[in-house]
Amino acid sequence: MNALLIRMDPNDILNKVHRRVLDNIQKKGGAQNQSSDGVRGIIAKDQALRKAVADLYTKLVELNEPAIAVEMLAEHIAIMVEMLNDFKKKAGD
Repeated sequence: MNALLIRMDPNDILNKVHRRVLDNIQKKGGAQNQSSDGVRGIIAKDQALRKAVADLYTKLVELNEPAIAVEMLAEHIAIMVEMLNDFKKKAGD
């Protein structure tokens, strides 16, 4: 995992994701439906979440208790999977 984190440029990945979000909204005519403040709010929350995840990872590494790290990360992943499934279900409607 450390090697993966070192190879990835988080800013580059983040910028690509944010550009894709903005492009998708604009392509769907969402510029009128979504306020720019709302989109900026989503991007700000995404940036804060990514920073929090990176900080959590660092603290878990420092704790040096892999079993606790696995359990904690698995719980977060489960939450995210539920969110993904909810959005997939809505996208299928």
